[in-house]
Amino acid sequence: MTMHTLTLCYILNATLLLLHEIESAYEKKWEILKLPGKITGFLLMHIPIILLFFYGAIEIENVSTAGMIIGTVFGVAGILPFLVHKFFIRKPELFNLPISNVIIYLNIVTGALLSYFSIQQLFHLA
Repeated sequence: MTMHTLTLCYILNATLLLLHEIESAYEKKWEILKLPGKITGFLLMHIPIILLFFYGAIEIENVSTAGMIIGTVFGVAGILPFLVHKFFIRKPELFNLPISNVIIYLNIVTGALLSYFSIQQLFHLA
């Protein structure tokens, strides 16, 4: 595995997660999860997440321990939309468009690969 592969997995996974979150705003996910602040709270909640996405990309490229930890966390996060929307909060009217499913299922692949490669690299750094 090259660092280019890890970076590519990270970028693809982050892109799919962000696409899912764009759809989450469309679906008013704050209502589904009973989050406070409606759209304002939802958007504010995403500021640190998006900043961490960008910081993680830099750290992945630097082959740092922080980068591998962030890669692992976001890799697991790439698997969560599937678990949440296909198992725990199953609402057929939500997150069930063809494009929604493509995003969710591709995110499982990129999330699993990102987690695997990040953990593997983390052990090489130790």
